[in-house]
Amino acid sequence: MGNGELDESWVDYFRESFPGWELPREEQEKFRGLLTALSLEKGEHLVREGDAPRQIAFAVSGLFRAYYLTEAGKEKTIVFRDRGKILSAYSSFLKGEPARFSIQALEKSLVLSVPIGDFEKLRSGHSAWTILTGRYFLDLFLEKENRERALLSDDAETRYRRFLEEYPGFFDRISHYHIASYLDISNVTLSRIRNGRYHPCQRSG
Repeated sequence: MGNGELDESWVDYFRESFPGWELPREEQEKFRGLLTALSLEKGEHLVREGDAPRQIAFAVSGLFRAYYLTEAGKEKTIVFRDRGKILSAYSSFLKGEPARFSIQALEKSLVLSVPIGDFEKLRSGHSAWTILTGRYFLDLFLEKENRERALLSDDAETRYRRFLEEYPGFFDRISHYHIASYLDISNVTLSRIRNGRYHPCQRSG
């Protein structure tokens, strides 16, 4: 993970990624002064499960996944994130807990990062940041609710079809192992679905 020179267009892209959200010029200047541009190679981690949350980041380019390890040491992918998305273990920070999941770059990526303590100062100083935080948590809640419903009620093929709809263009950018982990199925089942040989009566694990 390396630091790079900050490009003003990246800050503009951050603001434009949240339609209807207004950030006063004075707050923009404060934000710029706190930002660091970080480049990550494929496989590098922005956040590691068990560490204290230190930053809130915004993906300018690249692709990420959030995942955790089960007690048996098996990886479970929670979500994928591409450019234009916020990346953080913010809820763990607010609870005073270690990060409950890891965030890993799946390809060469670039993020804008701000120390999480400095972001809290921004949030307490102007309502625009509180509004953004509220939108962020609402999106997380809806995403979590939809995912839990899919895992409980949809069969493996339906979950796969939903993945293709929710993440268009992602299939060829992500390891099939990670996709199977996200869908909570085995690589064998994923292969059967793709080849039209899946039957709901077959085990999806």
